[in-house]
Amino acid sequence: MMLGIIVGLIFGIIPTVGGLLALSLFLPFIFKMTPMQGLPLLMAIETVIFTGGAITTILVGIPGTAPNSATLLDGYPLTQKGQAGRALGAGLAACGFGSIVSSVLAIALVPLVLAMVMELRTADMVFLVLMGIAFLAVLSRGSIAKGLISGGLGMVISLIGFQQVTGVARFTFDNIYLYDGFSTIPVVLGIFVIPEIMALAVKGGSIAKAGAFIRGMTGIWQGALDVFRHRRVAIESSVIAFVVGIIPGIGAMVATFVAYGRAKQISKHPELFGTGVIEGVIAPECANDGKECGALLTTLALGIPGSESMVLFLAAMMLVGLTPGPDMLTKNLDLSFTLLLVSLVASVVGVIICFSLAQHLAKIALVPARILTPVILIITSVGVYAGGEEMYDLIAFVIFGGLGVLLKKFDFNRPALVLGFILGDLFEQNLFLALRLGGPFFFLRPASLIIIVLILLVFMYGPSKKLLLRGRGAAKV
Repeated sequence: MMLGIIVGLIFGIIPTVGGLLALSLFLPFIFKMTPMQGLPLLMAIETVIFTGGAITTILVGIPGTAPNSATLLDGYPLTQKGQAGRALGAGLAACGFGSIVSSVLAIALVPLVLAMVMELRTADMVFLVLMGIAFLAVLSRGSIAKGLISGGLGMVISLIGFQQVTGVARFTFDNIYLYDGFSTIPVVLGIFVIPEIMALAVKGGSIAKAGAFIRGMTGIWQGALDVFRHRRVAIESSVIAFVVGIIPGIGAMVATFVAYGRAKQISKHPELFGTGVIEGVIAPECANDGKECGALLTTLALGIPGSESMVLFLAAMMLVGLTPGPDMLTKNLDLSFTLLLVSLVASVVGVIICFSLAQHLAKIALVPARILTPVILIITSVGVYAGGEEMYDLIAFVIFGGLGVLLKKFDFNRPALVLGFILGDLFEQNLFLALRLGGPFFFLRPASLIIIVLILLVFMYGPSKKLLLRGRGAAKV
């Protein structure tokens, strides 16, 4: 966990890198770990990514991760006003506060969620997989059609190899390597890592220019106390983020901006937001860490990622021999509680480290891209080969890296593709079993019908939103 905290802080501080790349790089290293070793490592990384990102966002004016963009609206203006210490203290304390609130809520809700998942059957799992892809495709940023195409393409890629029930070889082209399908590691790392490495290489120079780095602890404790002075903002933002985190596929961006909007709504001086007000730092940073336990609870209970990063967490669970879904809260309840507590402890420890080392950690953002690029590429390549000790894995890594570059260039949903790939096998197994047990009308169960309705409601989200916006526009005219 301590290793994960240090790694997560470093990757959070480096702009444009973020949690997806950090989790992707460390995925191969958990391959031979026990679940109780590997998953807490990744959970610790994911938990503190946004805490580290707050440092770069507030001090340098460049979001350490995409969800830190909401913090940028008021965090960097505070730095420009000479209140860098206060802004950073508030941001770090808010991260810890949000994590504590969401962890308590998640642990309290485990019995309720456990009772719910006990009612799920094979037929229901078929539609849960489809719902996860639908949520990620529809509610993430970008085109809904591109998101669905990405998820479908991922499921098609998962079909490569022998079909477990019929024994038919599919898309193998008589290549022995493809008989078992593509390994998770080269696919995930290729899709996520190579596009980011190429972006860093093309950009050149240093990632961030020198900014207003803090000296000493002046103002930091004042900022930490501001979180408790504005406790209504902190509590509401944490609860909002937890609820948003539970909803599959939405992610941190929505949580932070909803929390920011709520803070502005209840403020006595909403017109000052964006010019450097402390509530504009507290709200999004509470949300950044607050949504993690909500997203984790959904991922563990249903096997549906509560955020984009949780897609990789699903891949990690499968790598260490666990089946995503209801089994996590029945057969592996101890591990599930451990992960929720790791999220809490890692966040608090990460905040303590940042309080003491913030002025030094921020300088990592000045590391030149020409140094970062080869280092990341070497680590990734070694990780890919170590995962299966196959040269073909490196070839697959490059091929999927090229696919990842194209997906990023044309704004397709990369997390949706990876989710489709990871859950494709689970979908196929449950579909075959459901058809054998229940025939063509296997979906005529209350739980399955409810999930189908939810999927339809998800697809109605986009058109309904457009109609609502048009109605508001017409009313103003």
